[in-house]
Amino acid sequence: MNRVFSTVLSRLLNSLVVLLLLSVLVFAFMRAIPGDPVVTMMGGESISKEAIARLHEEMGFNRPYYVQYLSWLGNVIQGDFGQSLQSRDPVLPILLDRLKATAELAILATLLGSVFGVVAGTIAAIRKGSWFDSATMFLTLSGISLPVFWFGMILIVVFSVYFNIFPTGGMVSYSTVLTRVTGFTFLDSILTLNREAFVDVASHMVLPAVTLATAPAALIARTTRASVLEVINEDYVNAGLARGLSFPMVVARHVMRNAMIPVVTIIGLEIGVYLGGSIVTETLFSWPGLGRHMMQAILANDYPVVQGAIIIYAVIIVFVNLMVDVSYGFIDPRVRQ
Repeated sequence: MNRVFSTVLSRLLNSLVVLLLLSVLVFAFMRAIPGDPVVTMMGGESISKEAIARLHEEMGFNRPYYVQYLSWLGNVIQGDFGQSLQSRDPVLPILLDRLKATAELAILATLLGSVFGVVAGTIAAIRKGSWFDSATMFLTLSGISLPVFWFGMILIVVFSVYFNIFPTGGMVSYSTVLTRVTGFTFLDSILTLNREAFVDVASHMVLPAVTLATAPAALIARTTRASVLEVINEDYVNAGLARGLSFPMVVARHVMRNAMIPVVTIIGLEIGVYLGGSIVTETLFSWPGLGRHMMQAILANDYPVVQGAIIIYAVIIVFVNLMVDVSYGFIDPRVRQ
């Protein structure tokens, strides 16, 4: 237990260093973008040089960069991410509200990608050399190779335009009435027992979730197949069969447990892909999430929003990978020794 605690503490300190370095990079990159934030905030309105200079002083833009950074970092630590240059509203509430839509999409995509990847990879390994194995390897190679935006456009053309099965974009239809309880649209449709809203939101989620899950599912399937093949011929597997255990029981008890560590690692790393891919996917499907809002903020040079969104993305990814490291000790007892 002490070793697990020391490992978690070490990972936590490393994570804090990573977040600190990332905050420096984000702040420096956003300040390197051409354009005056005050002019952006005024939305193109005519403003005198004296007024611009006064706003620079009021907002602290005339101070040295390191002073601006330390001031921004101190406010972020206290939960103050600044004010949007476009809407002039506090950044954190805006980002947290948008994060709910991104979280629902990312969770569904993670479930789809992980379940498909593990199941397909395991069956492909058990039936190595079969048609299923060949088809899985072909599909996973295609899934890794296809650009996200191109694959999403193909899905829209086929399933929305040609067959008219799913909506082309958005999260919920204008005609659907939904009572907000938690702010999570899909969850609220379940909690309020609103069948019409549930079906409507679910139909809007299918294409974005499949688009987002395809590449991670392909990588998880290939990793699972390689990992299962590595352990399936070990002596303890043959010993389990010799004791009279059925083959599915041996696979579930001995093979999968020993093959899961690299798979769990990949799933944890793919969280970053889900969040990063959500920027493209949400923009393509007009999904009202954090990724789409960040893209709009980048185009508008609204750097308080961009900085805040990147910090939130980084905190989520670092936290998930920390949980993955902790999970090793529960999956394989040898890690705890």
